Amino acid sequence: MTVTLNILEIGARGDGVAQEEGQRYFVPFTLPGEIVEAEPRDKRGEGIVADLAEILAPSRHREPAPCKHFGTCGGCALQHWRRDIYAGWKNELIVRALEQRGVVAPPFEPALGGLPNERRRADFVVRRQGRRSVAGFHERASQQIVDLAECFVVTPRLVALLPLLRTVLAGILPEGASADAIVNDTDAGLDVLVRPHKRFALSLDANQRLVAFAGTADLARLSWGDRATAEPLVTRRQPRLTFGDVVLEPPPGAFLQATRRAEQAMREAVASWLGEAKRVADLFAGMGTLTVGRPWRATLYESDKPSMAAVEAAGRRLGSGKLTAVHRDLFRNPLMAAELDAFDAVVLDPPRAGAVAQSAELARSKVPRVVYGACDPGSFARDARTLQDGGYRLEKLLPIDQFLWSPHVELIALFVRAPLRSAKK
Repeated sequence: MTVTLNILEIGARGDGVAQEEGQRYFVPFTLPGEIVEAEPRDKRGEGIVADLAEILAPSRHREPAPCKHFGTCGGCALQHWRRDIYAGWKNELIVRALEQRGVVAPPFEPALGGLPNERRRADFVVRRQGRRSVAGFHERASQQIVDLAECFVVTPRLVALLPLLRTVLAGILPEGASADAIVNDTDAGLDVLVRPHKRFALSLDANQRLVAFAGTADLARLSWGDRATAEPLVTRRQPRLTFGDVVLEPPPGAFLQATRRAEQAMREAVASWLGEAKRVADLFAGMGTLTVGRPWRATLYESDKPSMAAVEAAGRRLGSGKLTAVHRDLFRNPLMAAELDAFDAVVLDPPRAGAVAQSAELARSKVPRVVYGACDPGSFARDARTLQDGGYRLEKLLPIDQFLWSPHVELIALFVRAPLRSAKK
């Protein structure tokens, strides 16, 4: 049984939100101002998820989606929204999060908008089905896989890899088995880690097929297994990321910023905002792509051992003492205020959960400048309030859209410690 709904706004997950007879509804692929027919399906939190049945009155901001998989593929939620309105909504997500926490914010710098076909990293899913395999992304809210024929988000050479992946894994995966193919587009070419969902030993024939696939696809490196125990099957060119005088050799399946353009914008913001800092701590550093290759001495703190090993190797090659890697779980063991006070500036880029404990220690520290890279406005606003209460002022903020047509928005922000007020007037 369908219900007629007036879509009021777009929620944080990218669904249209409606209110009818005291009940909240979430309807994907709708836009504010539209009147739609929808079929209620499942409860979600304090509302009901409903499937779109018909658009009775479309929004003037609705546009044709460029991808034929839109509406089925779970990778994109908002291809149908006019780009300028969509970009403004992403900024508004940040504004609302800060207002809810009472964080005083400056006018935003111009947002860095995402562009089609610039994502250089993808986690594809491949599943053996009979004599063939399918490869792509999961369907929306499903374990089914969209067998991608096109994609307007990732780089063209990632899309071009899919037919070759289907062919080689159809002859290697057991019937019904699945694997993730984590693909990074590095400076040396594609770095691919195939991670089977259930472990099994590769036969000699399977190994040889994969090595041949790496050559046909012109991969830089092909690895097999989990990230922690990945086995490089063939390295035709050592994958690398170059930042100034630092060359990083990422481990298989390494985390990279989703686009080179966003990474460069964040690096430039860090360099500009930290000014003449001599000693910089990079917390939740990954491989330090926001701080390495700059004049300062950088100490990187990260819990991921493969990433820290890559940084240590880069530091040895550099040989100047400018780059130090420290393996440390900052969720369980944050840097204390006294440790932080040894630095002129701190950069932190935590995962979506944010950095509750580390922000509390920063708030107690005397560090003059803090640059915070965030991938979730809500956790950022919570941590920003902690810093604000500790005497920091939010000086600059740049929204970044690395995940085009998704509900995700990222940002990078500068906090400056406000001077202490004198007791004398």
